[in-house]
Amino acid sequence: MNTRIFSLVMQNLKQSFSLPKYSNLEITKDTDVSLLPFTPARKEKFAMNICKELDIEHITLSGTVEEFVQLLDTFYMNRFFGEIWKPNTDNHSYSGWSIIDRINKQSPKNVLDFGCGYNQFKGRINNLTGIDPYNNNADYMIDILEFNVNETYDHIIAFGSLNFGDEHDIRIRFDKLYNLLDDQGRMYFRVNPGILWPKGPYVDIFPWSFEFAYNITKEYNCKLENYKKDNTRVYFEILKM
Repeated sequence: MNTRIFSLVMQNLKQSFSLPKYSNLEITKDTDVSLLPFTPARKEKFAMNICKELDIEHITLSGTVEEFVQLLDTFYMNRFFGEIWKPNTDNHSYSGWSIIDRINKQSPKNVLDFGCGYNQFKGRINNLTGIDPYNNNADYMIDILEFNVNETYDHIIAFGSLNFGDEHDIRIRFDKLYNLLDDQGRMYFRVNPGILWPKGPYVDIFPWSFEFAYNITKEYNCKLENYKKDNTRVYFEILKM
């Protein structure tokens, strides 16, 4: 769940029900938003504040708080990655264009680019498939959790894509990538140590650290290699044993 949008929603809900008569009203992530005792004016103000902050035209108050946050996150991420974000492949030494030769020299049979963005490596890295839930340049416009195929990959690229949400979001996607990777296959990561995007203040960045990378690699009985700083990001590789 996007913790930044969750905080925004909870803050505005508390403001909507700040009167003493609501003192016993408990609101959690499991609270049904549509059942909250909004007055028409407060409901309109709540929706207007959220839309203005996230630059969304219209929202429907339905589902639990967690489901409502997920809906807002989908709208926000689609707009950010569809209209605002641009690739900066030129600015990275290890997770930039040099990855093309490093992978091609290994005669790849099946390469997955998870979060491929504009699919810049397509046609440059042999046998590559790019997936991305937000960019229609991808071969498949889909989230990794919904990418169900009857094949595995000897190389998986995850440059800037395993960065969003909380630790649970990171772990379930890492698990999916692990299961898509061949034995002795290799994953290539560019991760964010927690630097927020000024133009995307509600993009929820998971703060990667060496300890987290090392621990999750160890949990899956893999080998962590080539952990290096790459401009403002971090690059590393994981070998599936």
